Amino acid sequence: MISLFVILFAILLGTDTVLKRWVEENINQDEKRELFNGKIIIRKVYNRGFMLNFLDHKPRIVKGMTAVVSIGLLLYDTAVFLRRGKYVRKLGLTLLSAGAASNTFDRLVKGRVTDYIGYSGKKFPARITANLGDLYITFGGILILLCDFFRRR
Repeated sequence: MISLFVILFAILLGTDTVLKRWVEENINQDEKRELFNGKIIIRKVYNRGFMLNFLDHKPRIVKGMTAVVSIGLLLYDTAVFLRRGKYVRKLGLTLLSAGAASNTFDRLVKGRVTDYIGYSGKKFPARITANLGDLYITFGGILILLCDFFRRR
């Protein structure tokens, strides 16, 4: 069963990595491409910090914290995946870990994360640009929280 999660991890990581590379090679910095009648926008944005460019002016801190959190996540993943059952938690961890691995690679190797998925509109969410890795992290985290919530009930 672990092999299914490993395969899913590889597919998710590969998909985000390939899309980041495609955006890097095919989208100019100020260019926007619309999808779904303009609701989703593909654009190239570099993030040198954490979410919303937090600490972007402190690259050593960002890289250090990224490395520490990634090692912690790897240790936690190992402990959970060695146990039987807990398949929804394992799915959540697979999503979260694939997104974290993609963004960690970008931060540690390139010094920045490539974001490319934006939303149209005039309000705050329209200023946010993410990547698939960010979405994996979000949905994986939600699954893990739901596991904890329903386990306590």
